[in-house]
Amino acid sequence: MDTGSSLSWVQCRPCTIKCHVQPAKVGPIFDPSNSSTFRHVGCSTSICSYLGRTLRIQSKACMEWEDICLYTMSYGGGWAYSVGKAVTDRLVLGGGETTRTTLSLANFVFGCSMDTQYSTHKEAGIFGLGTSNYSFEQIAPLLSYKAFSYCLPSDEAHQGYLSIGPDSSGGVPTSMFPGTPRPVYSIGMTGLTVTVNGEVRSLVSGSGSSPSPSSLMVVDSGAKLTLLLASTFGQLEDAIIPAMESLGYSLNTAAGQNQLCFLTESDRQNYLQRKPPPPSNWSALPVFHISFTLGLTLTLPPKNAFYLDARYRQEFLTIAWKQIYVRSIFPFQYFSDILGLCSSFARDDYLESGYQILGNLVTKSCGITYDIPRKQFRFRTGEC
Repeated sequence: MDTGSSLSWVQCRPCTIKCHVQPAKVGPIFDPSNSSTFRHVGCSTSICSYLGRTLRIQSKACMEWEDICLYTMSYGGGWAYSVGKAVTDRLVLGGGETTRTTLSLANFVFGCSMDTQYSTHKEAGIFGLGTSNYSFEQIAPLLSYKAFSYCLPSDEAHQGYLSIGPDSSGGVPTSMFPGTPRPVYSIGMTGLTVTVNGEVRSLVSGSGSSPSPSSLMVVDSGAKLTLLLASTFGQLEDAIIPAMESLGYSLNTAAGQNQLCFLTESDRQNYLQRKPPPPSNWSALPVFHISFTLGLTLTLPPKNAFYLDARYRQEFLTIAWKQIYVRSIFPFQYFSDILGLCSSFARDDYLESGYQILGNLVTKSCGITYDIPRKQFRFRTGEC
C-alpha cells in the first residue's frame, strides 16, 4: 500500500527478467493465463499516454511488435523499481474476514511486473493509493464516500488495517493540500520541536493555518524516512548530536551526511563479535513534536522517532584459490552496514517532489484517514 504511487503493480508470470520468491502468506505470483478478463493496454491508447506523462517515462514505453504499453516505477532514489507491462483485469476488494462487503471493478489498470527489485519483505506488489487517474481514483466511483483509512502497526505483534470508503472513527483533523506537479497528498507542517533533557528547541516554526510552500510535506505511506530540507535537518543535527553524546552514543559516520545514526561502545564491541545491538534505553531519547495546520500536533514516541538498523545477513563465502573461485558449502554470518540507532528524520538536498516527505516510521500505530471531499486528514494516535 503506497499513497505516493501513481500505479498499482504485481509480479506476473512468466517473469522474463527478475522476480523475487513470494512467501506462502503472500500467495503465488499472479498468472495472467488463469484470468479470462486479463487484457494488455495498447501503445496508442489514452491510458498508455497518461501513464507515460504521469510516470515521466522518457523514452517511448511500448513493445511495438506486440502493441503492449510498458511502465517503469522507481522508488527511493532508484534503488527499488518495477518494470513491466500495463494491463487491465477485474479487481475485487473486500469479502474477507473483517468485511462481507465487496467492490468489483472491471478493467482495473495496473502493472504486470517482469523486472522487480523492491524491499526485503517479498511483497506481491504495490497497491497505489495516490491521486492519479489510475491509482485510488479508479475505485473512487464505486464508493459511497471518497475516503480511505489505514494504520501501520508498530511491529509484527500488532495488526494494522486498510479501510476504503467512509470512516466514522473521528480523529484530529488537519488540512490536505493539492500536490503539484506530482499527483500526491500534501500536509502543511507548521512546527517541529525536539525536547532534550527538558529543554524544548524549535526547529521549524510558522503559522497555524497557512504553511509556506517549503513547509508542505508529501504524506507517503511507502516511504520509510521523513525527509527534511537541508536547513531544517542542519538544526536537527545541532540539537540531537550533543543530546545523544550525553547518553553515551557517538555519531556513526558510516551512515553518511544525510542520516543520523549512533552507536555506543558496547554496540561497537557487539559488532566485532557479530552480535546484534541490545535494545536501546528508549525512554531516555529526545522527544519530537510535529505540528500541522488546524492545531494538530503529533508527539512521537521514541520508537517512532528512532529505529534500530542492524542488517544481519547469511551468505556463502566465495574463495579465490589459484584463480579458481570456489563457493563454500557452509554459509557464514555477518553484519553488513550496521548503522546502530538511527533517527527517522533524514536530509534530502534534492527533493524530487519539491516538498518534504512525511514517512511511515513517524506515523506507526497512528490511524490516518484521507477525507478527499473535505480536503482533510484525520489522525488518531495509538490505534494499532
